[in-house]
Amino acid sequence: MDRDLLRLTGITGIAALIAVTILFLFVDRYVSVSAHMLKDGIVFKIAEITSLFGDHNLYNVLISMGFISGGILALYRGLTPGVRALLYVCVTVSSVMILGETFKWVFGRYRPVMHFEHALYGFQWFSSQGKMHSLPSGHSFRVFSAMTALGLVLPRWRVLFLTLAALVAISRVVVTRHFPSDVVAGAYLGIFAALWVWRIIQGQKPHEINGV
Repeated sequence: MDRDLLRLTGITGIAALIAVTILFLFVDRYVSVSAHMLKDGIVFKIAEITSLFGDHNLYNVLISMGFISGGILALYRGLTPGVRALLYVCVTVSSVMILGETFKWVFGRYRPVMHFEHALYGFQWFSSQGKMHSLPSGHSFRVFSAMTALGLVLPRWRVLFLTLAALVAISRVVVTRHFPSDVVAGAYLGIFAALWVWRIIQGQKPHEINGV
């Protein structure tokens, strides 16, 4: 077991929980109301386009293609560093999607639209309805898991990858699909899913990923 990563996960998890709690109690509703006022404006349109980079259908297609091509390459070329990296990214995103969707169902948090239309704010535990699946943000955990994984595989592009992830997460607040605390929770889940999947499956430290 990687005790350093375990310690980092715990400390960062506590910090994230505190941040999510503060945002939930004092910030989320006010930010969402402000974002709602941007509807139909240019910022809203840009945010809608940016959000596409975290769409679940896009990730389903990319992951499927990655597994198929990675499997074929592994059969013909073996587990080369490039093939291992491809499969690692696919496993990372697949894992976080399963975990994240489970959390959405457990928490059953009302999306901002429920606050705007029905004055509902909070949780409806173990809900299967999409309008109660706000926490954590799916776009956020998908894009942060993918971009963190790619950043480990291709460290020279890490800043660009994580910047894209942050923009996608912010866009979800702008288009009023999520509260700020949702994207913080999603980002935490995505980042640490990528780190832990690497340690478990690859058995190497992040700084050793340089053979792609």
